[in-house]
Amino acid sequence: MSDDEQYRPGVGTHADAARAALLRPAGVEGHGSRPGPLTPALRTAVAALAAELAGQPRLARRYRALATTTPDAHPTDHLADHFTDAGPAEPAPAGPGSVQPAPAPADPGPTAPDPTSPLPTDRTAPAASSAASPASPSSGPADLVAAVLAYTRVVTLAPADAGRADVAELERVGLGAADIVALAQIVAFVSYEARVASGLALLDGAPAAEPVAAAVTTSPARVNTGAAPEPRFTLDTLTWAPWITPVPADGLDDEQRAVVDAHATLSTDSPYYRTLLHAPAALDHRTHVYNALMYGRGGLPRAERELVTLLVSRINGCVYCASVHGRKFAQLARDPEAARRVLDEGATALAGDPRRAALARFTERQTATPPAATAADVAALRAAGVEGAALLDVVHCVALFGWANRLMQVLGTPSVPESCTGTSGPAAPAAVPAAGSPSLG
Repeated sequence: MSDDEQYRPGVGTHADAARAALLRPAGVEGHGSRPGPLTPALRTAVAALAAELAGQPRLARRYRALATTTPDAHPTDHLADHFTDAGPAEPAPAGPGSVQPAPAPADPGPTAPDPTSPLPTDRTAPAASSAASPASPSSGPADLVAAVLAYTRVVTLAPADAGRADVAELERVGLGAADIVALAQIVAFVSYEARVASGLALLDGAPAAEPVAAAVTTSPARVNTGAAPEPRFTLDTLTWAPWITPVPADGLDDEQRAVVDAHATLSTDSPYYRTLLHAPAALDHRTHVYNALMYGRGGLPRAERELVTLLVSRINGCVYCASVHGRKFAQLARDPEAARRVLDEGATALAGDPRRAALARFTERQTATPPAATAADVAALRAAGVEGAALLDVVHCVALFGWANRLMQVLGTPSVPESCTGTSGPAAPAAVPAAGSPSLG
């Protein structure tokens, strides 16, 4: 029996499928057609950079090998210059938490399987749908690569800093809506994947992450224009407005319609889901992962899963996600006062409860970029009775909302009701230092 079958069925399988859909989506290349701006080589380079920023060099080397060997017709020969280590991929030792270098891909046609072998997404308990526009005359390949990798840095390191101007820059260099959603999904997915690998390594006694070179994390200074009031954390029901045009509710193609019909948690009434439907295969597999981790039986109690995702969302500055999961935690735990205190104070609000405090400490440190949880944090969880499948749930739920927050924050903005402009908690952070509403599935 596979690790995936023994933990939560489908989590690893659908994570692998999401990776394949994002890095080698059907229709991007093959049959003599010219790849769009977000080529397979550029997609894998984005994944490599995001993994490197997350302190996972083995994962980065694996993706970098794909970035330098994937054939495509776009002049991105100098992608390796954007990494601190552009040398050949090094073999990684086999075993739990390790990442093996991928072989060079064979036929890059639209039906070719993803050449990567499965990555460690769990362990036992003790695709773009519309074509992008061509690059504008004012931009070229160098502008495209620079804009895409700059976006990768900000989304990885400080998703609360990403704004409409970042999306506009991607549009300026030639990315259409489907490409922008795919790019956000790649960066967000690697955030998930890196934190799963990190967490599993930590459970095996290894460090959560390796040091990241300062040059890699350097990003230009960013200025908040103050055009809109700073969102505040709240338990109120919020709305969300996308920065790109979502797929029209009455204009879904067959693939998009099939994805919506396959999941009761998806609705075309939501502009968020219609935005993610620009990459329907990725949304499909992500929803499977989300539902298995958040609603699966056994393991960590549902209320504590919601507490973990509330904490991650607050740390990342995702006002919308914190609102949704704050309400869910309040309902499941029957403790709305605790939810409000977490919104107001963060992890310190849980100091009086040893189990919740241990969950909060691990979550806070593992949400950092790179992850910073330690063996002592794991020991505190175990001492509080969080073991086996429940401990794996903590690792995966922290990782899952590294994925969820980064989509919600970088593709649009919440609308803040008047009731929470000054009464519902502190403003969301502009950036997070390293140290019914939609279910977000």
